[in-house]
Amino acid sequence: MRKQRAPDLTEATISIVVDLLDGWTGKLTWDLLIAEVLRLTGFEYSRFTFADYPGIANSFALKKKKLSGTLARGPRTPRDGQILAALDKAERFKAKADRLERENELLLEQFKTWAVNAERHGVTVAKLNAPLALPNRERSKKAR
Repeated sequence: MRKQRAPDLTEATISIVVDLLDGWTGKLTWDLLIAEVLRLTGFEYSRFTFADYPGIANSFALKKKKLSGTLARGPRTPRDGQILAALDKAERFKAKADRLERENELLLEQFKTWAVNAERHGVTVAKLNAPLALPNRERSKKAR
């Protein structure tokens, strides 16, 4: 019997995966990530599907680097549940900020590429900053 194909990744699913990676602790592998996404969403995606989405692939690589650089013995952890929850929340926010900074760097690189290519093909700054044309609604009414 053939396995049912998982639906395409939506922005919501991508957000779930990226948030999951932001808060990930312990060993991180594609298989472990896929298993956790299966548990959360009910769908099993492949590592190749995740790798096709830059947001997921970059988050995975960044988290993998961070986890590989952690020491086995760290500072003592507090026992109070509220402090642990606050520290966990702060760590998630820090991971999310790091990921967003990396995404911003990638978008800036993409913008620079577009700017150079536009200049090479004779697209002026005035053309790039021109307002978008409004749709001609009158024409569509007459066609009926």
